[in-house]
Amino acid sequence: MKVILAIALTGAATVAGAADLVVHEWGTFTSFQDANGTTIAGINVDDEPVPKFVHRLGDLPIFTPQSIPATWSQGAPRCHPDVTLRLETPVLYFYPQPSFPEEQALDVSVSFNGGWLTEFFPFAAAERSSFPGPLKQTTRGSLRWSRLQLTADAASMIPQTGEQVWLAPRQVQATVVFDKERQEAEKYLFYRGVGHIDAPIVIRQQGETLAISLRDGQKFLTQLPPIWIVRVEPDGRVRYRRVSATTASITESIPAAGTTSASDLDALRRELAQALMSEGLFQDEAQAMLATWKLSYFDSEGLRVFFVLPHSWTDAHLPLAISVPADITRVMLGRVEIVSSHQRQALRRLLALPEAAFDLQPIYHESEAVRRRLDDGTSHADFYRMLGREVPEALQLYDSLGRFRDALLAHEWRTGTDEAQRQRIERIVALFGSCVPDFPAAR
Repeated sequence: MKVILAIALTGAATVAGAADLVVHEWGTFTSFQDANGTTIAGINVDDEPVPKFVHRLGDLPIFTPQSIPATWSQGAPRCHPDVTLRLETPVLYFYPQPSFPEEQALDVSVSFNGGWLTEFFPFAAAERSSFPGPLKQTTRGSLRWSRLQLTADAASMIPQTGEQVWLAPRQVQATVVFDKERQEAEKYLFYRGVGHIDAPIVIRQQGETLAISLRDGQKFLTQLPPIWIVRVEPDGRVRYRRVSATTASITESIPAAGTTSASDLDALRRELAQALMSEGLFQDEAQAMLATWKLSYFDSEGLRVFFVLPHSWTDAHLPLAISVPADITRVMLGRVEIVSSHQRQALRRLLALPEAAFDLQPIYHESEAVRRRLDDGTSHADFYRMLGREVPEALQLYDSLGRFRDALLAHEWRTGTDEAQRQRIERIVALFGSCVPDFPAAR
C-alpha cells in the first residue's frame, strides 16, 4: 500500500505528489486468549461506550458493564458467544488537496469479512448479514456512506459530547465530513463492530514466559511483526518489552513487575506513536489514536501484546472503497489480551470463597436510589459506597478480573470439569455480571 509522505509531521493537510484526496485510517483489532493460546469468546462488553447519537444496527439500550446486566454491547447482543474479535473505533480522516473540487461528493463503503459493522457515524446504509443471529467466519457486514461532502463550513454541525473516546479523535487537522441530507457532520467517519475471527498470532503462557507464534494457515504474514509485550500493574505502573523477530515464532519473558515506582508508560507511548507514524499516520493522528485508547491500552491492569497488522491482512478482512481517486493509508494495531498472573490469583481466590460470601442479591434489586442511576456509569461497587455499605469481597475480586471478566468466567465455565466450580461461576455472573448469563447446555 502506498504510504503518504507529509510536508510536515504535525498532521499537515497538504501532501506532496499525492492525488486530489488523501485518506488516513486507524483502528484496533482486539482478541483475548487463555494460557494455551485458545481464543476466548464473548468479549463484546463496552467499557467505553460511544455517544448516544451514534447509529447502530440494533436500536436498543447500551449499558456499561458497571451497572446492570447489558442486553447489548458494542452494538451486538450481550457477550455474544460467537464474538472472538472486537473491531475497535476505526476512523477515516480526509485531506482534500488544493486541486480537489469543493463541490465534489463522494461515497465510501467498507465491509467486514467475518463480522458485523454495528455502530457508525454519520449515518450509513448497512448490510445486516444475519444480524443479530449466529456470527460466523462467512458473515459479511457492510456500510455505505453516500454523497458525503468535505467542507470546514459544516463544523457547526458537529454534535456536542463529553465522551473522551469520541473527543480524542477530533484533535486532528483533517477536514469536516458532512452528510448534507441528514445534516450530520464530524471530523472523521467512525465505525466499529465485532467478528468471528482469530488473531493472526497465538500466545501461549508458561509461568512468566510467552511463546508467540504465527497462527497456522496465515496468508499475509511469513514472520512475526514487531511486537510490544505490555504489563500494566494494579497500581498503574507500566512495564513493556519490544521484540523484533525475523522468524514465525519466538519465546520471550513477561516484563518483570519491578521494585521501583517508576513507570515505562512515556517510553511505550513514544515507541507506539513512532511505529504508527512509520506506517504512514501523521503525528497528530498517532497521538489521537493513543489518546482514544488510553484507558484500555495503558490504564487498565493486565497483560497484553500489541503488533502492527500488515496492510494486506487489513484489506482482506476489512475491504474499503472510495468513489473518487484517493491515496489511502490504513494503519491497524492488533491487540491480544492475555490473562495475567494477578487475574489468575484473583480468580482462584474468588472461586475459593465460602458459600456465605455469595449470599447476596444484585444491589439494584434492593434500592430505589440505585435503580434511578443505573445508566449513569456508576460502578456496582460504587453503589455500595453510595449507600454507605462495605463492598463485598466477592465483588471486589470479581472487579479485579478486568474488562473481559465475564468472558473469562464463561470460558472457565465452558472448559471446566468441576461441577461445583461451574455452579459457583453461574452464581458469580448472576450476582455481578455485566451480561445476562447465557451459558450453553451442560455437556
